[in-house]
Amino acid sequence: MADITVRNQGEVSEEGKQNWRGDQVAVPQGGQSVYKTSTVQLAQLGSRKVVGDRVFRYALASGGAGAGDLCECVPTSVLGVTAGTVNPAGGKQFTFYLATSSGADEYAEGYLHCQSGTAANMGYMYRIKSHPEGTGNTVLSLYDPLKIASDVIDEWSITKNMYSGIVENTDGTEMCVGVAPILITSGEYFWLQTWGPCALKHSAGANAGIALSPGATGEAYDYVIGTTAKNSAIIVGQSMQVMTASEYGMAFITIAP
Repeated sequence: MADITVRNQGEVSEEGKQNWRGDQVAVPQGGQSVYKTSTVQLAQLGSRKVVGDRVFRYALASGGAGAGDLCECVPTSVLGVTAGTVNPAGGKQFTFYLATSSGADEYAEGYLHCQSGTAANMGYMYRIKSHPEGTGNTVLSLYDPLKIASDVIDEWSITKNMYSGIVENTDGTEMCVGVAPILITSGEYFWLQTWGPCALKHSAGANAGIALSPGATGEAYDYVIGTTAKNSAIIVGQSMQVMTASEYGMAFITIAP
């Protein structure tokens, strides 16, 4: 069960020294410790928090994971959309046509990018601030002004925030984004660790100093070049000690600094 259930349930954060490098001026959150979950959103998805030599990002779980489990984001629900009208350069609103209904702010803190169409727009990307519920022509409010006017022949994609649907990793079948520092359940907001020393579930024995790749059911294992045993070639960190199968060893994860 979540520790925080009411938005104004502020309390002193007890997880230790913060802002040790001086690169975190203010933490946009309401007192939620990295050791607690919440059923109400207390920070923007992806907000960064530094605690000692560890870095965390604010995330929303869409499945369960245990403490020390490597986590991935579920498919980011990329939708191919076309501009519903011409949107002028300099504006922060983008009208697009969406055939399937979406909930209000379902893609907030996500991204809009032009994938094909006029050469002038292709490759441009903008952060989504908010949008209403609906289908058909819908208006996205953006953080950034459009650099070039959109054209109705352009095709765009909207992508959910990468921290909006976190589940336990399964063989690196989706993008790995961090390690759960605590037990989480679906629908809870929490601080996902993305950098620094952490306890990490391991699927096989490995020496200290070995590069680690995603394994099954939240586990990591040693990355070996030239084998077909690994479904994912990405490296999520490095072992800090001799790792034992089915145990939680110290690792230094290097996903998002």
